[in-house]
Amino acid sequence: MKFRTKLLLLNCLPLLIFAAISLFLGLTQFRANLYNEKEGNLRAAAMAALTFYSSQGYGDYRRQDDGYVWRGMNLNVSEKTSIVDDLKKQTGTDFTFYFGKTAIMTSIHDENGRRCIGLPTDEAILTYTIEQGNQLWCRHIIINGKPCQAYVIPIRQESDDSVVGALMASTPADGFNSALRNYVLTTVAAMLLVLIAVLILICWHVNWFAQKFAEVTGRSRQDLLTGLYNKLTFEYEAAKHLAQRKDGETSALFIIDLDDFKQVNDSFGHQTGDELLKAFGGILLQAFRSSDIIGRIGGDEFMILMPITENEPLTRVDEIAREILENLRELEIGEARHLTCSIGVGVDDANCGFRELYALADKALYAAKKKGKASFIRYSCPQVANEEK
Repeated sequence: MKFRTKLLLLNCLPLLIFAAISLFLGLTQFRANLYNEKEGNLRAAAMAALTFYSSQGYGDYRRQDDGYVWRGMNLNVSEKTSIVDDLKKQTGTDFTFYFGKTAIMTSIHDENGRRCIGLPTDEAILTYTIEQGNQLWCRHIIINGKPCQAYVIPIRQESDDSVVGALMASTPADGFNSALRNYVLTTVAAMLLVLIAVLILICWHVNWFAQKFAEVTGRSRQDLLTGLYNKLTFEYEAAKHLAQRKDGETSALFIIDLDDFKQVNDSFGHQTGDELLKAFGGILLQAFRSSDIIGRIGGDEFMILMPITENEPLTRVDEIAREILENLRELEIGEARHLTCSIGVGVDDANCGFRELYALADKALYAAKKKGKASFIRYSCPQVANEEK
């Protein structure tokens, strides 16, 4: 996985997790608050309706032979009673009076517009309210075949405080579900817009950081003057290549030292010396392939690891060495002319490691300098294979 991809995931993943958790907690809290508000409203409506209903008469409840229910002398409770319709107009909430197990008075109408007298009580209402006398909050209850929310309170006899029925304030669940759905859609849409904006910012920042990181990493691996690998990077890349190559693969290690470079600095100035180093780096880049490992390992010393393919003759190493000597001889940097270098080449055909190959190439370089500079010598591991001026 690329560094930029890893960085993007590390930045985005916590944000996405945080957004998902926040959305879940926000939705949960909103639902809870919505339910609490609905419960409070329905309970208040039910209590107000019972108070209003109780204020209309006095005495005990009593069912007549004609099916009517009387409370004392003043109130006839039946499907003809308009009190529930008046309450619904004022509150927007349906009210149902149960006496026993069936509804005797209700503001709920069926699809044909008929009042739903005779609705059976829900099992929970029968158990918790009519039998046990407890108030009941129903988040999910089916009334006349439709999902609703309801709050139910018991209706008690004044004489002995016994429960004779229940009063239910209810409302369809459609409004609640619609509000919840609108909240979810609005919140998700807003969060997506924020996330998109933040993700765009993160992507921009990741690209900027990755670019700067690549620049810094590149600088830390390069020789700032020539743009070639520095000593540490060259040795790492060369050792890695030698360790990963297949058995029998041949590699040539060049060590090149500019002859009398101190004289160039002393005679023509360090600026000319720097220009010479940069120009010589260009000569090496032109002579070798892009797949070869080229580095400046310090001062006026350069090193190149050149893998030799099966289709390349070993004499290609000698040709490159002669090309470097010739191009350097033709180079002119200000007044500095007729520049030369010494080249030592170690060729590994016995799977030597980097240190052994380095020692072999260094030995060849020493021999080239001793021979009179402006020359190259190639040694093969472990014995000398060729020596040429």
